[in-house]
Amino acid sequence: LQPADIDAINAALRTEPLKWQALVHLLMITGARRGEVLGLKWEDVDSARSRVFICRSISYTPDKGVYEGRPKTKSSERYVAIPPETISMLKDYRVRQLEERFRLGEYYQDRGYVFTRDDGAPMHPDSVTTWLDRFSKRHGLPHINPHAFRHTMASMLYFGGMDSVSISKRLGHAQVSTTSDIYAHVIAQADAQSADMLSDIYFKKAQTG
Repeated sequence: LQPADIDAINAALRTEPLKWQALVHLLMITGARRGEVLGLKWEDVDSARSRVFICRSISYTPDKGVYEGRPKTKSSERYVAIPPETISMLKDYRVRQLEERFRLGEYYQDRGYVFTRDDGAPMHPDSVTTWLDRFSKRHGLPHINPHAFRHTMASMLYFGGMDSVSISKRLGHAQVSTTSDIYAHVIAQADAQSADMLSDIYFKKAQTG
């Protein structure tokens, strides 16, 4: 996704339910896998330190149905910093969720998840993919899948100058080499951009000096 795509997505999200605004925003900001975002519980949201703790994942298999498990690897358990705007959005959504829980009463399955079905049960991972597909068609946007946000976040951080070790930790990769291999083309582009910046600093200034 390009910066213009992100701007268009954010603009379109403002017309959508708060739950989906918060969910998609977390996908964008954290670069987490869809199952990891669905596995978040309110106890994992640290408002004071502006971060979330990713320590579980929601998956689906025909024999088990929708179930809670651990993230992909041990390294996938991690704290991920999020901006104050995201914390504020989550707080607003929490109020909305509590109102819904009160309305449903005993029919609401309160298991502490941040993102749930209407009755409080954990969401099917494919529901995120399906919603994004319908969302993109509804607003005339390019096709969007949850993993695209993960790739976009990593790419933006590379172009912003963040090192591979920090990006790897944020993504929850077991090894830095995994991150470097997956984003080799992005690293090369970011390096070329750095060379252009250095050229502007050292040579163009020298020519005008």
